[in-house]
Amino acid sequence: MPASNTATIESVEQKTAALYSDCFERLNEWTDDSWLRQGEMLFQNVGLTDAMVRGKKCLDGGCGHGTLSYQLLSHGAAEVWGVDLHRTLKEPMFENRPAMHFLKASLLDLPIADNSFDLIVSNGVLHHTADPEKVFSEFTRIVKPGGRVVLGVYGKHGLFPYCLWLLRLFTVKLPIIPESLVRRVMDMLGLSPMLRYQILDYAYVPRLERYSPKEIENDFFRDNGLSNITRIYGLTPEQAKYFRDHKTVYTYDTRTLFARILFGYGFIVFQGTK
Repeated sequence: MPASNTATIESVEQKTAALYSDCFERLNEWTDDSWLRQGEMLFQNVGLTDAMVRGKKCLDGGCGHGTLSYQLLSHGAAEVWGVDLHRTLKEPMFENRPAMHFLKASLLDLPIADNSFDLIVSNGVLHHTADPEKVFSEFTRIVKPGGRVVLGVYGKHGLFPYCLWLLRLFTVKLPIIPESLVRRVMDMLGLSPMLRYQILDYAYVPRLERYSPKEIENDFFRDNGLSNITRIYGLTPEQAKYFRDHKTVYTYDTRTLFARILFGYGFIVFQGTK
């Protein structure tokens, strides 16, 4: 790989790790109950079930604050590996769970042998990486034959993503609005850890790609030889209402006309088998 490309990747990963380290440090202020409920939402939103997880060796690709990793264990996984660029601040929650392992590493070059995992889940991470295609090829390399990859990414189009694209012209591309100023304003307003996370995630993460369902199905799953490819439509309206009522995170049904206008393809989830 040319030195310039290596430098670019390292820069993106350093900036991404720094931004999310701060975000997850604030999320660490959550009560354990809120943290657990967030994990429940993530588990259900990507279509995971007990049958998919029980007895399996699982990898959480881009595990963040570890709440989805915890859910994988709670739903019967035999072993879970959480991989991220920064340490997981919620590691004390796993002290009595020897089947949980955390690995600080880049998803672009996983220090893991081929055909190691039964299930790989990556939720809301791939679109922030310096080389999404390379990351997905790593997932397919380390999943076992017959194993499953579950991927959740941001979708294209919609009024909200278009507005974010315009905002990022002034926060990332140029940039005119400094991140430090926005952080001070958020502190003055006393925003919740989750709202703070969402603002920084959308406005200042170095890379933010968006995809159509066809691009995910063809350019990632089919091009890497996966089969039994299925799109998952996430939470039901009833499930979404439950999590909204408990102030977990905003959720919506991507199949409604209102959601399509506002969010386009929304949050896209696919799964496939090696």
